[in-house]
Amino acid sequence: MTANIFLFSYEPHKRGWTDRCVQSHLESLYDIKHLHHDMYLIKTDDDIDLLEKYLTECFFEKDRYYLLQIKDEPYRFKRAKSKSIRRWMDNI
Repeated sequence: MTANIFLFSYEPHKRGWTDRCVQSHLESLYDIKHLHHDMYLIKTDDDIDLLEKYLTECFFEKDRYYLLQIKDEPYRFKRAKSKSIRRWMDNI
């Protein structure tokens, strides 16, 4: 089932509703990894389909979000806040 990794990040115009809405949807996803502030890695295609379906209700006109598919490239990070990120990335 796991074929891709996606990077998801969002930037609300004003904090509050958007943060609560996005967090409630992220909690229902199967395999995500919190990287930094509003940046997450999402591992399964099914989770991406769910997230894309419900994102429209969370964002207003001036809010932004980014959803990028990460290809088979070597990953690099320094002092990652997320614990066991290397093991999570290798488990594809």
